[in-house]
Amino acid sequence: MSRKDTGEPTLTPNETTIQAMKDARAGRVSGRFATVAELLADLNAGDTPEAHEGSTNAYADLGHHDADEMLLKARIVTKIGETIKARQLSAERAATVLGVTPAELHELLAGRFRSHSVDDLERMASMLDKTGR
Repeated sequence: MSRKDTGEPTLTPNETTIQAMKDARAGRVSGRFATVAELLADLNAGDTPEAHEGSTNAYADLGHHDADEMLLKARIVTKIGETIKARQLSAERAATVLGVTPAELHELLAGRFRSHSVDDLERMASMLDKTGR
């Protein structure tokens, strides 16, 4: 059976889900914890990995040897993507302007730009700028 408005199947909760909902409303937690307090205590236990605030360069935080270059590439690719969107260029048109295939453009905008040099990416951004004038 489908929902009339979305075409998605109607979801019927199973007995476990219904019991979990009843338990949650009553302040109990189904499963290995008897109370919400026990669950929270477990979540706050010392075995939880620590989170550390990172820098402004995720590549450096991850230990990449070329972190500064990768951050620069990411910024240029972001500019390229924003320009394509702002100018409402189709993938085919943008790829043609940039001198790549639509598949290559997709890979680039998906963050797979390691094989491109900064110069190549700057050239592509420049080509977009010239096209928009």
